[in-house]
Amino acid sequence: MRRFLLRHAAKIATLSIALALYLAASPGHLTAQASADLAAPLRLSPTYLQPADTGRPFRTIRDVNPSLRRIDGWISSVGAGIALADIQGTGLPADICLVDPRNDSVTVLPAPQTGDRFAPFALEAPDRGFDSRTIAPMGCLPADANEDGRMDLVVYYWGRTPVIFLRNDRPALDAAGFTPIELVDAAEIWNTNAAILADVDGDGHPDLVFGNYFRDGDRVLDALSDKPVAMQHSMSRAENGGRNGLFLWQYATKTSVAYRDASTAFTDSMADGWTLALAARDLDDASLSGEMQKFRGLPEIYVANDFGNDRLLLNRSSPGNPHFQLVEGTRTVGVPRSKVLGLDSFKGMGADFGDLVGDGRPALAVSNISSPYALLESNFLFVNNGDDTAWLRDVAPYVDRSTQYGIWTSGWGWDVKFADLLNSGRPAILQAIGFLKGTTNRWPELQELAMGNDELLKFPAAWPRFSQGDELSGRDHDRLFLPTGDGKYSDVWNFLGLDSETVSRGIATGDVYGDGRLSVAIARQWSPSLFLRNRSENVGKSIVVDLRVPGAVAGTRPAIGAEASVTLSDGRVVTSVVDGGSGHAGKRAPEIHLGLGKVASDAQFDVQFKWRSASGQQTVTMKLTPGRHRIVLGGALAAASQDTTGKRGG
Repeated sequence: MRRFLLRHAAKIATLSIALALYLAASPGHLTAQASADLAAPLRLSPTYLQPADTGRPFRTIRDVNPSLRRIDGWISSVGAGIALADIQGTGLPADICLVDPRNDSVTVLPAPQTGDRFAPFALEAPDRGFDSRTIAPMGCLPADANEDGRMDLVVYYWGRTPVIFLRNDRPALDAAGFTPIELVDAAEIWNTNAAILADVDGDGHPDLVFGNYFRDGDRVLDALSDKPVAMQHSMSRAENGGRNGLFLWQYATKTSVAYRDASTAFTDSMADGWTLALAARDLDDASLSGEMQKFRGLPEIYVANDFGNDRLLLNRSSPGNPHFQLVEGTRTVGVPRSKVLGLDSFKGMGADFGDLVGDGRPALAVSNISSPYALLESNFLFVNNGDDTAWLRDVAPYVDRSTQYGIWTSGWGWDVKFADLLNSGRPAILQAIGFLKGTTNRWPELQELAMGNDELLKFPAAWPRFSQGDELSGRDHDRLFLPTGDGKYSDVWNFLGLDSETVSRGIATGDVYGDGRLSVAIARQWSPSLFLRNRSENVGKSIVVDLRVPGAVAGTRPAIGAEASVTLSDGRVVTSVVDGGSGHAGKRAPEIHLGLGKVASDAQFDVQFKWRSASGQQTVTMKLTPGRHRIVLGGALAAASQDTTGKRGG
């Protein structure tokens, strides 16, 4: 034994150090009782969602390009999406836009327990000369595109360009109540996996940003194509994906809307990754003074790329002239390159901005693959280090704190969302988990692929087989991380009586019932999607604001990009933004939600609102009490209208 130990001393020492580092970095797990106590206030009531009947049979895998058939399971791993919004016009985000890959449907339906207000229906893309068998929807982005006061739907696909379904004058909410409008004139083939709405150039009108995956023109879902499709040319530095797109709002009428293609504002290094998620938020406001104040209120854009560097785009645009600067974090001693913002080599698959520290500076959560004993990278939780002047040096003042907060490892992660489900003033973190569900474990083959020569990766024939029945992180469960008393987060999903062994993609949240509690919708890949009504009791109160601005054509629209902040009695600053679809395949309701903790029903709070108009950033402070409000920002600022639904925030 002594001889054995001496012979292998170096190996044993190396293994011991690696094990010690892993155990030191592993998130501390609460006891079962402590986790149960942490989860006790939450009551999430599940309902499974069914898509509308499109006449197409359900299936569990896609027909793909002949060059991709040996990995058709891998290629078939995306396409589930979900959004919450006020599509019918009831004043509540009580409607769902569900993208279900089982029958490639885009279904509009009322949320469970909101009444039989309309029958679920499907939206079909116009033919336009495409073969429908080569097209699949990937996501649905609610957006009042023509600014007429009615919610439209932007649907994006693999196999074609996005379609804007404009709500028309038909009184009934059904498929005929939407008129499909093509985003671009040319019949191009895109393979889009992310879309956001944001006023990129600061002209007062939200623009559209699209994140594309496979190269433009690749006929990924054409089973009869004679043109092979290339995969990524690297597992960690792939830059041969589809080119991301930027479309600036130009003008609209009651029956039309026009955008200008401004995608050239993205340089190659900004736009050629394999994009799976996008997120937008104004991050550098506090650093801007003097002449630089003209950039206040402009949203920065985070691009989460599979197989390589994510990108953070510092926004230096002016109306009609989009311009960005690529910014990265700073690497310090002891920090791996891949844990630095913008330098990572991981598999960015979800991204969201939200409160964490309580200083008014949003943190950034990013999903990667973090499966212990499989492919162990790391989720990111980038926290602002407080150096506001860093932006002026083209440096992102963000440091990864995922280990410190206990969320660095979870599983094969996708969408991620900050959501204050308990109205405590400290958000939970939700994460969609899973990849391929089957019976044959393919992790050994995937690990071999990941360690192989990058030069072979772009050739699908060099890949191991990933097809029907193969298993890769398909029997895990979604994550719901709650903040603990010691400042960390702990996953409590297993203590909520919810399902497991699932494969999820998108997460949406919203005050669906007007009671101040955020409900959750989760898009599932190749199985029924899940809606969770939040029935939690004895929790904090909230201020929810349907924040709007006048529409260009008529009525009012959600004030996309507008931010609200409130300071609680303990000094913590809570913020919220009218989000334009940040994430992978889940779109939260475009409204403000501020968790207040346990306060009196008539307590008054000074809520500051910041928004961008054509003349620059605007600011106003209002006194609001817990509950749901509707506020119209603009020239003639409307007074807060409390309790617009007849219900109060709980």
